[in-house]
Amino acid sequence: MSYINYALRKQKVLVTGATGFVGGRLALRLAVEEGAIVTGTGRSLAKAAYLQAAGVNMQAADMLDTARLAELMAGQAVVFHVAAWLVYDKGAEGMAHKVNVEATEQLLRLAAAAGVRRFVYVSSMAAYGLPKATTVTEETPLDTTQADVYGRTKALADNRVRELGSELGIEVAVVRPGMIYGPGSVSWTVQMLKLVQNGTPCLVGDGSGHAYPSFIDNMVDGLLLTAVSPQAPNHAFQLIDSHVSLKTFFGYYGRMCGKTPRTMPLWGARLIGWLRDTFNLRLPLTRERVRFMTLHTLYPDTKAQTLLGYIPRVGLDDGMAQAETWLRNEGYL
Repeated sequence: MSYINYALRKQKVLVTGATGFVGGRLALRLAVEEGAIVTGTGRSLAKAAYLQAAGVNMQAADMLDTARLAELMAGQAVVFHVAAWLVYDKGAEGMAHKVNVEATEQLLRLAAAAGVRRFVYVSSMAAYGLPKATTVTEETPLDTTQADVYGRTKALADNRVRELGSELGIEVAVVRPGMIYGPGSVSWTVQMLKLVQNGTPCLVGDGSGHAYPSFIDNMVDGLLLTAVSPQAPNHAFQLIDSHVSLKTFFGYYGRMCGKTPRTMPLWGARLIGWLRDTFNLRLPLTRERVRFMTLHTLYPDTKAQTLLGYIPRVGLDDGMAQAETWLRNEGYL
């Protein structure tokens, strides 16, 4: 990682969403290991003391506050746009579009106006929707009409920042991670463990549908490489460590808590999804979620390896071991 250290040392870097899981880990790495001059943003700084103690200049900022963001943008060399509206409820669609799409475009325009060299946007594999192709690459069209609010707004923003980069004269690069798990992850570590602990069915059919794990430290490595590599601008990169079955993925959490992950027959899952979507019932599965749980699509990271030199250095066994240690320390196990 010496090349990254050389490239980012004493560089002014802005990380939006630094009070979140990915943004916090990235800001900490930048300040402590990479020697960057880091400013981090968050709507609330209540949980930002550890970042401030590490030398991150934490600033309260809402993604819809253009004037505030313009102030923070001044003098920055690199911007990592990690902040996002993560609520999946259809009732939050308006806010999701404002934050994930409109505010992202505005932030890119502010960055260009301030002379920022590179803008790294954190998108998601959710931007592809539920593709029918057996293999998805970075050149696969994103699904901007999918039903999922988060995936649709990430797809719209992903397309927009790549379109605007050359027009505004700023280097733009995009990363599309999978299921980001590890110490600190609520969505793909804490909640997955709780599903198994509570006996909630988390597998459909034979459980052979794919999981797409991205360990947090591998993800940060990929972000840093995207920020400094001369080959990164005007490209998107999939950052997915491996393709394993959901049965294997949930099996790790089962061994942690001594329980066998429960499964549901495919016909039953499809029925529940149909009932929920048709009658708007409070049921745990939608038809779209059932499709996701039975996907066998591949998302290779060949492009990141070739252009960035990206190699996931933490394997699934090690990543899950680190996740387990953290879960025990935090009292979840």
